[in-house]
Amino acid sequence: MGSFEKQCKFMMSANSEGNVKNNIPTNIVTGNFLNKKITIPEVDMIITSPPYVTSYEYADLHQLSTLWLGYASDYREFREGSIGSLYHVYDFNEELKGLNTTEQIIVAELIDKYKSKANAVAKYFLDMQAATNKCYKMIIPGGLALFVIGNTEYKDVIINNVKHLAESLQNSGFRKLYVTKRRIRQKILTPYRNSVGRFSRDSNSRKVYSEEFILIGIK
Repeated sequence: MGSFEKQCKFMMSANSEGNVKNNIPTNIVTGNFLNKKITIPEVDMIITSPPYVTSYEYADLHQLSTLWLGYASDYREFREGSIGSLYHVYDFNEELKGLNTTEQIIVAELIDKYKSKANAVAKYFLDMQAATNKCYKMIIPGGLALFVIGNTEYKDVIINNVKHLAESLQNSGFRKLYVTKRRIRQKILTPYRNSVGRFSRDSNSRKVYSEEFILIGIK
């Protein structure tokens, strides 16, 4: 608790230095935004860092914070609603028809080598397509959608999340798209993978996630 309070005080101090008026109304809503019904566009900007496919089961990774903050009595409730979760139910052969060009190429390469992983990647891509479509509906004309994401790799197959996301944003209707690369210079959590693909802190292993990309779509 001491570390948590220290971090909160640090963030409060940083916020107080900004030129932001305290009387601005704030409404915090939690939930799966894919389930939100949109009658008219109502959002100026969306800023998000979506999951990286093949990396984690995110509901499991964040189980402690989910339980501690009281969002659920059982973290497994969030698996079904998490982007790219293995616990989603799909008709794989039928859903393949909905993949865009970039997705089809990547999934086809995985099917030849690792069919079970191809299924998981296809689920992720379809979820991300649904997410970009929803973002477009939520954002007002002239509004922005900003995504922070990186590419991944699975046993020598490059998973080009950035190219896929860019194509998804364009297919969703965003009229302009900007992409820039950001190097991660001091990654301290999982900067390497060993010979079997597991995360490692061994600097002699293969370095991963040393850079990420910022994609900005304008409606």
